Amino acid sequence: MLDAMPLTLLATNVLFLLVSALVWAALSQVLHASHRPALLLALANALLAASLGGNAMRGLAWDWLAYWGANLMAIAAFALMRQAVPAMMGERTPWWPTALLLALCAVLLAAVPFGSSWLPIINFGAMGLLTLVCAVDAWRRLRRHARAGLALALASPLFLVAALLLLRLALLLSGHNTHLRDADDGNLAWLWAVLLMSLVLNATLAFLVLMRLILRIRRLTERDALTDALNRRAFGELLAAEHGQLGRGRSHALVVLDIDHFKRINDSLGHAGGDAALRHLVQVLQACLREADQLGRLGGEEFGVLLPLSDLPGALCAAERMRAALQARPLEWQGQRVDMTASFGVAVAVADDIDPEALMLRADQAMYRAKAAGRNRVEF
Repeated sequence: MLDAMPLTLLATNVLFLLVSALVWAALSQVLHASHRPALLLALANALLAASLGGNAMRGLAWDWLAYWGANLMAIAAFALMRQAVPAMMGERTPWWPTALLLALCAVLLAAVPFGSSWLPIINFGAMGLLTLVCAVDAWRRLRRHARAGLALALASPLFLVAALLLLRLALLLSGHNTHLRDADDGNLAWLWAVLLMSLVLNATLAFLVLMRLILRIRRLTERDALTDALNRRAFGELLAAEHGQLGRGRSHALVVLDIDHFKRINDSLGHAGGDAALRHLVQVLQACLREADQLGRLGGEEFGVLLPLSDLPGALCAAERMRAALQARPLEWQGQRVDMTASFGVAVAVADDIDPEALMLRADQAMYRAKAAGRNRVEF
């Protein structure tokens, strides 16, 4: 009965990994935004299943497959996972460091005699390192969307798996080595740990995919589809939040701007050229703003810039910087050079403002004064 237990656990692990591979492969066809990472994870699960099967066949199958091949497949699986996590967050990570580590492990595994205790040491050392890097990377990227504590909690399953792999490495270095078919308590505990790690890894990675989908949906509800600036609703919410800080002595400024002679641009370039002009404006203005500043499209060719912790001199300086940058960078459209300018109105929040609309009204009025005074200027 004891001899059947490790084989049953091995079969359970392999079956779970194969089912996970099929699920990720199916998800890659459904989730357009996560197609690439889902495919990577499908292959990673399949490689882990093959690795476990190869390890279990030691003494029964070709040694190059049971030793070198099985260990290298396990390392390759974790290498694929390390590349998949940034892709889930919509970012790309260079392949060459991971490929270099994989190539180095392939050489080291080939240089070590079959059955040597150094084979699992190399294996678990590489897997532990890749998982630890993956966990740190996930935590750093999650911090961009959540507080440090929450980001750490979300990445903690990856840290747990890295800790288990490194613990296994420590046991191997101290001389505790077992075969996957052994029925001793240590090996059975490790097989249960492998099943737990497989479950935790796949559940965590699935959660990261779900989180990316939620963030994409949230972005679609907050961003203008054409320019990727904040839409009017999201911009209004930020303005209201800043208004709530007035009572604490935290002031802010608002810049409202309108493209000069936009109808002329539309008429000469067509609607596609007009859309390009709006995107060009957002690109130029974003380069002039601080990280805390927020740019929103209020409607048509009218935009707003929220400047937290700004007084009138600072807001006027920011508006003038944006005005000069736009004037200095004409739009290049299908071989045509189109000069673009805008009129800017600036207002600073005061304690008498009963709501954010009072600030918006003053900035809007200042912008219309800039239009009336000849355009391409800043008024307050």
